[in-house]
Amino acid sequence: MSKRHIITLIIAVLVLSLAGQTLPKQKVLNFVNPGNRRLLKTANGNFYFFRSLPEKSMSLDVKGLDKIQLRSFAIESLKKPQVVITINKKSVTYDLALAEKLNGFDLYQPLELTIPDNTETITVLCYSRSVYFRAFYTIKPKPKAKVKLPSLQLVEHAGMIKIERDSKASDYYSFTPQQELRFNLNNNRKADVYVRARLLDATIPVFELYYKGKLINTYDFTIKRTTQYKATGVTSLSIGKKITLDMGNGEYVLKAKSNHMFFARPVVLKK
Repeated sequence: MSKRHIITLIIAVLVLSLAGQTLPKQKVLNFVNPGNRRLLKTANGNFYFFRSLPEKSMSLDVKGLDKIQLRSFAIESLKKPQVVITINKKSVTYDLALAEKLNGFDLYQPLELTIPDNTETITVLCYSRSVYFRAFYTIKPKPKAKVKLPSLQLVEHAGMIKIERDSKASDYYSFTPQQELRFNLNNNRKADVYVRARLLDATIPVFELYYKGKLINTYDFTIKRTTQYKATGVTSLSIGKKITLDMGNGEYVLKAKSNHMFFARPVVLKK
């Protein structure tokens, strides 16, 4: 890249900064009592900068802010441009450093100001009538709202089936030797899980319960069939087992150890 192109790029960036084309997280901070204003015309748009009335200060409402940025330019070259900032009755004089000359204007480097806690107002005073200002503050990102997890969070299963009793149906989730049932308990809740098996022959259905990857217990059924519960497509359904899950938050897994299809219904208990 040539030296001319580099200079052009620098000028473009400075104009963009001074003209108010700020970063997405910055916003204009308006003066409470501005005096005269000057329209700065650039390729990126037209923007107003302000100066105070003769030998008067301009005020900025900075309540709730911790930092602001003061940008400025002069319509003529000045030997020693300065601005006086008063915060909590303490005045500090800052030199304005030249950043670049553009279209007859002197563009100054932005002035970063730290605002003490509990400060509501600051004042800006510049004795030169050639300098114009514009202030900005950075918008603090809003904290992301905490998303409350559901008390029961299903992760994986082998399919859902409705099991009926007295014309009332409940959702059960199946698990097999090839596909386990995995779910999480959240919000410090306990749960009961009701488990049944599809009976095939005289083989005893067996399954395991894991909590956070650790084997908690192994359960087996009898081959006694229920006559009260029915499921479409299942001719032989076992008597149910009720297991209370009270180990706390975390992942629970039901794994089939025998070659059976099992059906489980986790129910979160009321506190």
